[in-house]
Amino acid sequence: MEGASHPDIACLRRIRSLSQFNDEQLASLAASLEIETASPGQCLIDLGSCEKFSLYLLDGVLRAITHDQQETRFAYTGEGELYPIAQIRPSIYRVVADEPARFIRLYSDQLANFARHEIDHEPEADIELIEIDETTEQSMFQIQLFKDLLAGDLKLPSLPDVAQRIQQAFADNLVTAETVSVIIQSDPVITAKIIMVANSPLYGGRAPIESLQQAVVRLGLENTRKLVMTYVVKELFDSKTSEMKSHMRAVWKHSQHVASLCRLLAERLEGFDVEQAQLAGLVHDIGEVAILQYAQQNEALRENPEKLLEAVKSLRPQITGMMLGQWNFSSEFVAVGEECEEWFRNPADQADLCDLVLIAQYHAMIGTPQQKSLPPIAALPAFAKLGMGDLAIEQIIEFIKKSRDKIKSIEAHLGSL
Repeated sequence: MEGASHPDIACLRRIRSLSQFNDEQLASLAASLEIETASPGQCLIDLGSCEKFSLYLLDGVLRAITHDQQETRFAYTGEGELYPIAQIRPSIYRVVADEPARFIRLYSDQLANFARHEIDHEPEADIELIEIDETTEQSMFQIQLFKDLLAGDLKLPSLPDVAQRIQQAFADNLVTAETVSVIIQSDPVITAKIIMVANSPLYGGRAPIESLQQAVVRLGLENTRKLVMTYVVKELFDSKTSEMKSHMRAVWKHSQHVASLCRLLAERLEGFDVEQAQLAGLVHDIGEVAILQYAQQNEALRENPEKLLEAVKSLRPQITGMMLGQWNFSSEFVAVGEECEEWFRNPADQADLCDLVLIAQYHAMIGTPQQKSLPPIAALPAFAKLGMGDLAIEQIIEFIKKSRDKIKSIEAHLGSL
């Protein structure tokens, strides 16, 4: 590409994910970025690309083309915010210039490294990027899985009948305590679980409940729905194949911990429903279930856990989003699946459910080998929007430590469902 130059601070200010940086910091970042130029027909993002960068169009027109030749055009408007184009990885689009275009690429590792350098109290660490290398066996698996995903040959797990009927009833706005009870009663195990939870210290009243309809009334319709979904999601983590049990247990344990942190944070922060937050934490990695089931067909991956985990990492967000969409979850939940590890995401001024799960994810990684790859928490837009910007990381860690017993209690509750 020709005609390289650097963006100015005003340009970077139009990128919402950079809102946490001051002018001096943005000037430093601008010096490391280049405005690139593409000629008509030039490919900027290839179909299936796993390169972790955000592309921002500054001038011209781009076309995003799917595998079945459906097209979306992006034109430079000359004002307002700059939005990333075809950000999901692996990319489901081939992005080409329709006419001469100017743009900047902002790489995830570049931004995280920059943030660590700019925040004095955070140590420098290395970011590990997983890129598709077509010479490796796990990459071949990754590419084939992606092709099957695009072709519709990847069978995603479906919800049990009772959960489908619950979701449809709510979608059709046909819900009362009686109708919900009738649906749930078709599954005796879930019926028993709902009554058990209604009588638990978390919801229990003075008198014990023995009927399902009474339990639904005590819990409320929305809480009942979320509890049903929590139970059926947990069941999906139970692999029937011995080779996958350890992987499924690891994913469930992580999801359980993130869900507990989500509930804890939702109780502390304003504007969040604790049951919704807990469920979001529980499903944020649900795409791994589909990927692990798919991996059972590959003997080399079944016998090499490290290779398997590396091979599935980049596909989890996209498949999680697809599953939650097919299960009639709201767009808020789909965003959680797709974006809860996009540390610098910042789609709006108001904190959303994904921001909460993202911070819970961050907390879950503290003290693990993954911590070295994390950007400083003070640089995350979600951190500030949740009203936590005035807390030092040491204070947050101390809060988590003091809440350890509560976290274990929530995890035990989830484990008992």
